[in-house]
Amino acid sequence: MSEKESIAELFGKNVKKYRKEAGLTQEHLSERLGISQKHLSIIETGTQFASASLIGRISKELNVSPGNLFGGTSNELAEELKKTREMISTLFQNELKNKTEELLSKIEEIKEAVREK
Repeated sequence: MSEKESIAELFGKNVKKYRKEAGLTQEHLSERLGISQKHLSIIETGTQFASASLIGRISKELNVSPGNLFGGTSNELAEELKKTREMISTLFQNELKNKTEELLSKIEEIKEAVREK
């Protein structure tokens, strides 16, 4: 959530995101929720906030936890952390491989120099 984004705007943006991921139009979701399309539209734009009861129904219809509608989930954060760890591990392994190759090359140079003497 950006500094200027309200919780209603964040909620609305996430409702829209999950609605689209579910392949639903505003019209279809609003029918399933028992509200007007205009009501859903103003929720998605963050102009109006949904009631607690409506938040529960939206969550159920979109098959996401209410927490997902307010931002990232611990699962999403865990997945991002896992990806970051994997990236760091790959970078570390590549750097280790490069340094090992450099050291082996130096060792071979030293061995060659010793043989020549």
